Order: sequence, then structure tokens, then C-alpha cells
Amino acid sequence: MDIVEGGFALQQYNKAIQHLVKGARKPSLDTSLVACALFACFEFLQGHHVSALSHIRSGTRILSQENEDEYGRVSANDSYQLCIGIETLDVVFARLNAQEVQLLGSRPMRLPRARKNAHPGFCSEIPSEFKSLEEARNNLDYLWNVGIRGAPDLETINQLRIGDESPEQRTKYDRGRKRCKATFLQWSNTFQRFLEKNVANMESRALQGAMVLKINISNALLELDVDPFSPLHDQTCWDQYLPMYEELVDLATAVTDAQKSQDQELGQRPIFQADQSIIGPLFTIAHKCRDPFLRRRAIALLYSAPRQEGVWDSILTARVSERIMHMEEDGLEEVKCCADVPDRVRISDIQVSIDMPARRGYINVSRRRSLDTQVWEPLAEVLQW
Repeated sequence: MDIVEGGFALQQYNKAIQHLVKGARKPSLDTSLVACALFACFEFLQGHHVSALSHIRSGTRILSQENEDEYGRVSANDSYQLCIGIETLDVVFARLNAQEVQLLGSRPMRLPRARKNAHPGFCSEIPSEFKSLEEARNNLDYLWNVGIRGAPDLETINQLRIGDESPEQRTKYDRGRKRCKATFLQWSNTFQRFLEKNVANMESRALQGAMVLKINISNALLELDVDPFSPLHDQTCWDQYLPMYEELVDLATAVTDAQKSQDQELGQRPIFQADQSIIGPLFTIAHKCRDPFLRRRAIALLYSAPRQEGVWDSILTARVSERIMHMEEDGLEEVKCCADVPDRVRISDIQVSIDMPARRGYINVSRRRSLDTQVWEPLAEVLQW
């Protein structure tokens, strides 16, 4: 790709940075935020995930404080008119911020409770019916942000030492989990009614968008259905969701098939989008579903449809998923079903860092030492390509 090879696009990116740094006038609010979003995309494409997330974090801070810091005062009193409405930037950064929160465990940005010209659905209330796919998506983005902000205990669960939770923590976490699940379930039911009414008249791209929303809400509900401490003690708790995993893989397959059919002129050129779509859910299936056939379908799908969704690269995700699968299955007899992968070999607490220039990935995981102990040992793998 041009950006990776240092061509025209990268030259213009460098010029944009110099213009903002050396400019005689302080950039307006929308210029600053659009720059943060574009710079994040350029860094994503080059595999500089830390830099990309830093740009996102800068943008979310500016946007969260725009009514009280100097950016807000300058924009409000300046004769310069915003080229991009603040309502649009709210939506863009809510989606970008979701990646920062999931990867770094940071607090979500603070969204406005209500803006006069807010985009349809971008609020905390779930309507009785959605009037458009855009409204449904905006509503889910907002609810995700509010749900995480209202349940900060869920953010830190992966940072707890295994086995260190107290009864009070269990109760608190379970309360937050059930609250989020009830909200997402209400959204899901409303969205299902929208689909039943409108799916027959949807064009191909709209249908793809609807399937992506279905994948992501189903994946979220699946995660919220599990006691947050159960995977820390018994990884076999995920085996009961095999039918849901299969449905998600089928939906993701339909999405990629539709994109290939619609964009045949692109050939094997990767798809890029700034926000998340199907890679994250497929990674969840590839490392939590131990059915050998279904997890291989998920990995094969990641390989067969090259794409980048913000920080998520499908090929690198497939390589990491494949390595985790082999770490679990190596040394076992023939694996024909989930039950053939005992809990003692199952991997959890996966942390991945990628060094793109060196074409190397670092995988840090945990595995239980034996069947009769809650002591987990750290494992590290280096992935080269």
C-alpha cells in the first residue's frame, strides 16, 4: 500500500503534521479533532498502534472538555464557522474511543447528555422502534459508552489477580453485568423488530451493516451472559455457547461474501475502516470456542478476507488465533469437539503486542498448572512472519 511504502499519502500526512505544528494560528476545534482522527487512521495503517491510540485519546479529551476548556471558548467566540458539526465528531470519536477503552482499559470519553442537533439515536434512550439503520447504530454506540462508564468495575476485571476476588466484588460486578445486559437486550429486541419490518427492502450495503450490528450485539450479550469470574476458574464455561458461535461465524461469512461480490474490482486489496466490525468477534470465537471445526472456520475467514478495522488487522489476528489454538491442542489426542480440549490446557488472559517493522508479535497468556489448583502460570510466545 502507498502509505506503508512511504508514497504520496504518507508525504501529505507529514506535511499536515508540520502545518498544524508550525501554523501561526491556533487550529479550530473541528480542525484539531479531524486531524486527530485522520492521524490515527494513518498510524493504524502503518501498524503504529500506540501512536494511533494516543491520537484518539487526545481527540476524546478535547471533545470531552470542549464546553469548559480553551478550545470550547475559542470556538464559541470565534467568527470561524465549524466545517464539521460537533454532533458528527461526537459519533466519530465515540466509535474510535471504543478501541482505546477495550485495548487499554481506560475510562470512556464523556458524551453529551443531549445536543440540540444530535444525530438520530445518539442518546441514552432506546426508542420504541428504530426508524433507520443509522439510528440503531448510533444508539448502540451511545449505550455502549454509557454502559461502560456506569460500570467501571467491569473495566478492571482482567486486571485482577486470579482468585483474589472477594464476595463483595462478585456482587458488585454481577450487578453491573446484569444492568448492561438488560440494556443491550432491550436494544437487541428493538433492533430485531426493525429488521423484521425492513430487511426485505434493504440494499446490499445496508444489509451488510445490519449483519455487522447483529454480530456485535450478539457477541456483547454472549460475553455479558457469563459470570465475569467464571472464565478465571473454568474455561469450559464457554462451551455452552457453541450454537451462538456458529451463528456469528455464519453472519460474518455472509458479510465478507457480500463485500467480495460487491467489490470484485478491488480483488484481494485489503479493506480499511477506522472503527470495528467483524474482526473482534471472530477473534473471540477463535480463542474461546474450542470446537475444532468452528474455530478453524473463524481463523480461515480472517485469512480469506484481508481487512483492517482500526487497530484490528485480520491477517495478524488470524496468526495470533492460530498460534493460541496450537498451544492448546498440541500434545492432545485427535480433537473432535470442545470436550477434547481439557480445561488444564486452555489459554486465558491473552495480551498481544505487535512490532510491525520487525514483523514480530508477542503473545502473553496464562494457563492453569494442574486440574486441582487455581494457580495459573504465565506463558510467552513470539510470533514471526
